[in-house]
Amino acid sequence: MHLSLLATNTMIWTVAFVLQCVLVYLIFRRGIAPRFPVFSSLLIFQPVRAALLFGLSGHIRSSVTISLYGVFSFIDAAVQLMVAVELALHMISGVGGWTRFRALLCLLLLGAALVFTSIAISLVPGRVSADRLQIFAWFTLFALFGAMLKGSRSYNLTNISAGFSLFSLVQFSALAGRTVALLHRNAIQYAAWSYVSAIGYLAIVVFWIITLRRESERVRIPVPSQNSDLP
Repeated sequence: MHLSLLATNTMIWTVAFVLQCVLVYLIFRRGIAPRFPVFSSLLIFQPVRAALLFGLSGHIRSSVTISLYGVFSFIDAAVQLMVAVELALHMISGVGGWTRFRALLCLLLLGAALVFTSIAISLVPGRVSADRLQIFAWFTLFALFGAMLKGSRSYNLTNISAGFSLFSLVQFSALAGRTVALLHRNAIQYAAWSYVSAIGYLAIVVFWIITLRRESERVRIPVPSQNSDLP
């Protein structure tokens, strides 16, 4: 059983690492990285973090590993919030800049994210790992996608936001599943839900690999025919 679990974890880690590296290569190859530098930094950080934790596993004390994992998780959540800011600024710029209404809308979305974060934290038992900053980032990215559906004029911008929105839904589902499993003292179900986050993120990476396009392909302007004025 232990060997089977180890093989499963190694396979998931390997596939995730390869796909993340492919995505990083593609966003630079397609010219997306210069336009979304914070998003690109997050994509670079995640495989580097995974490689460091995997490489240091078994070579340092478990307490140091846990502390290092906590630091990396904080950085990951903080950069996700920075990505949300980057995406919001792109969206606002694409619709003509700031107005009082748009500024108020951003404040309302942040307020709603804070409220839902507080509710989620209050519903999660203390024995289930739940990072407040990370949950706030999930709600913020999810709310931002709702605004993107109305205001985004960019194909890549919408798809980046859609990926984060789907990822947030997966994380909320996994957190709810672990909570229910813990309340019912179901260790197998709890372990199964722990894999949902990793597999869900793999699906999002594949989604970005498929949908993100070269920046020159974001907007296609039809070229009028030379004979269009002829009767």
